[in-house]
Amino acid sequence: MIVKGYFKDETGELARKRARKLKELQKRKLLEFKEMPDGSIKINLSHLGKNLIRQYKLEEITIIKPKQWDKKWRIITYDIPHSQQRASQALSKKLRELQLYQLQKSIWVSPYECLGEIEFICTVFDINIGNCIRYFRTSEIPKEKEIKDFFNL
Repeated sequence: MIVKGYFKDETGELARKRARKLKELQKRKLLEFKEMPDGSIKINLSHLGKNLIRQYKLEEITIIKPKQWDKKWRIITYDIPHSQQRASQALSKKLRELQLYQLQKSIWVSPYECLGEIEFICTVFDINIGNCIRYFRTSEIPKEKEIKDFFNL
């Protein structure tokens, strides 16, 4: 449902962005392009891409909780351009579904490692992780007792 809403394209702009993302995925060796005899292009998942898909299914993605918490907080902040409002809303919804703690509108907290999951979600929603997302670890955080209670720590 999240993906369907995001891929609804009213201007053609999203189609161009998706084409750029497909090329980026090809450069990362996740996709392979093959020209067909009729001139069309067939896009296949590479071996590496198939492994990634097996590892992550967007609707079923979860954050793995280790047996013992390392006492580090993972902070995810984002500033996504207004032109990508749907992507921003989809990211926020997915972070909520992953049961991260929302410290502020675009600041989320997790006690568990989740960078791979965030990267995957950003790839799906065509969010430039290098420009829009900040992910860092810290040992201190505001409202720590409240957040520990939220995560049952």
